[in-house]
Amino acid sequence: MKAMLKKALFAVAPQWMTAQISARARAHSHRLFETWGCKALGEKLVQHLGNKVQEGPFAGMTLSPMTTAENLGPFLLGTYESELDSAWEAIFKGQYSQLIDVGAKFGFYAIGLAKRYPDAPVIAFDTDSWAREAVAEMAKVNEVRNVRVEGFCSAGWMMGNVAENAFIISDCEGYEDNLFTPEVISQLKSATLIIETHDTFVPNVTDRLRSRFASTHEVLVLGESEQPRRSRLPLDFLSEQEQELAHNEFRAKQYWLLCLTREGLNRGLAL
Repeated sequence: MKAMLKKALFAVAPQWMTAQISARARAHSHRLFETWGCKALGEKLVQHLGNKVQEGPFAGMTLSPMTTAENLGPFLLGTYESELDSAWEAIFKGQYSQLIDVGAKFGFYAIGLAKRYPDAPVIAFDTDSWAREAVAEMAKVNEVRNVRVEGFCSAGWMMGNVAENAFIISDCEGYEDNLFTPEVISQLKSATLIIETHDTFVPNVTDRLRSRFASTHEVLVLGESEQPRRSRLPLDFLSEQEQELAHNEFRAKQYWLLCLTREGLNRGLAL
């Protein structure tokens, strides 16, 4: 019943619904992280390792002060969503005229992409005002000037504003079912995408999106067999419990759709 109500609210008031969910979820998670000792652990990690991402696809990126409200460990160690490592390796072989991050949080991906593609515009969407402020702070400390921060990303915006040969990453807590409609997908034939899916919020959304993209993209489901990576750094300054906490992303098993275009500059990308 809750899932049906949530889907209905997304349909009639998507901007309000996504703003409410994202802000409430972020505020709740920040309270929990502090209660669980994540903030103190993050400070300890920064003291020993500094504030730059240590490993992974976005190694070298600086994490700004606002990010300490998150469970900083997976981001600082570079193990965050490491099931996507092979996807990023393939994506980084591409050339993109525009990069879009829907549900940017504090900008881990948006700023990482801006550093890697400094000549392409990056648009970071998040309905949570805290997240938008954090993205702006991340852009400043990493000295990137190709990032634009926006609030709500609608299907209408997608229809009229996505450039040819774009890259899109989406994590919008179930709204992906409304955002990537068949009409929108018809305008994304040359785009490359990573879409985090949320069947807990919107049942069967993974299968629906996989079917919608099938005629224009090669669609791979990630997270089925990929295992999270642990840091290779010596973390002997942490207790065993702290090491586990530093790798914990506090999420259930997650799935992503990697949609590889069959058209344009980036056709032929593969894992």
